Amino acid sequence: MKITEELQLTDKKPAILQIKNSDKSQVIAIGLKENQVLKKHITSTPALLVMLKGKIAFEIKEAVMPLLSFDTFDIPANVTHEVTALAESIFLLIKEKA
Repeated sequence: MKITEELQLTDKKPAILQIKNSDKSQVIAIGLKENQVLKKHITSTPALLVMLKGKIAFEIKEAVMPLLSFDTFDIPANVTHEVTALAESIFLLIKEKA
């Protein structure tokens, strides 16, 4: 699978592509066009965000962090966060299941 070919970015909403979903883990690719927002939400399990392409502003606990290609960030469970694309961006979310 080539993520850039499978992930269809649109102006309407963030693009989401499930790459793996097993009993032990889940891997999701998310694509955002410039200025697109993945609105405030929480995850019930910790996740690792891995930037593949672009630049995002990751907002969590009143802090905003820029993340660039190849950066990573550990997202804690049950904490509200939001993502804004500062350029066209693609990132992975990796979640381990209990």
